[in-house]
Amino acid sequence: MAERKGLRTRLRSWWRRVTGKGGTEPDGAPETVDEPDGEDTSPLGQAAQAEVGVELPPVEETLSVAADGDVFAFELVPHFRWSSREMTLDVLRERAALHEEAARGKLLRRAWSVARACDPGDPVAAEKAVNKELRGGWCYHDEKGLIRCRPSVRMRIDPALREHVLPFHLAEVRMEKEHHLGKLKADQVKELTERWLRVMSELELLGTLGAAERRLLVPFAAALADEDFFKVMQVLKNTRRNGAEALADVLTAATKNHEQVGLFEYANAYDKALSEFCRQMGLSPFSWVDTVGDVEELAP
Repeated sequence: MAERKGLRTRLRSWWRRVTGKGGTEPDGAPETVDEPDGEDTSPLGQAAQAEVGVELPPVEETLSVAADGDVFAFELVPHFRWSSREMTLDVLRERAALHEEAARGKLLRRAWSVARACDPGDPVAAEKAVNKELRGGWCYHDEKGLIRCRPSVRMRIDPALREHVLPFHLAEVRMEKEHHLGKLKADQVKELTERWLRVMSELELLGTLGAAERRLLVPFAAALADEDFFKVMQVLKNTRRNGAEALADVLTAATKNHEQVGLFEYANAYDKALSEFCRQMGLSPFSWVDTVGDVEELAP
């Protein structure tokens, strides 16, 4: 009966504060009866009290829970938030300190089975799974009143596993950065080389650069764009020149010695040598023949 009186009294007081009409009450409001002096013990009165919360200083000790396979373990750092509607802040802090050790044990028991199903190399997924299991927390019926404990965890990879995979992760980071820098350098070298080619073509009054002109000028433009690129282009230039000289030597020897072999064998060897030269120079076979024919057609 005391709970019913407390509810009616609080409804009447609330209506007076809202309307400012003294004893006037809303239509259909329950009949109110004055409550005896004393503390309001109704559920509504308890719920109306403000909730206080506290977080105790973190404990240095970390917990350990086995990962999948029982070879490696996760390092688990627990965190607790305590709250109550029935205590003051100081009382809550005092009572929470008394329950914290029990809370750590309960957290460990609930996290153990979840962590054992998680990949030891993925502490992020394990942390999400354990926090999902702990969602909602639990309550303690303390002698000073009801206390709610809301736990959460942070998880780290096993130190032994971290030590093992660290070199691989460092190598991966280094390769990614080198790849990024290589692409950046190539883009910049290309832009500078093209710009120097345009300068050279304008100064030489070449107009539009064709394949032959570019093949001639790129090694020189590379010297102005980047030192490493210049070295590579010089090697390519020397390789092409050596290939041309080797072909010339073969053809010279063939012209001197073709009498010793048949005409068909000589033509076949000459064709193979010329095809290999075109392949190394990046030319299509007999493109030089088409070029010579075009020049002869243009001649008067």
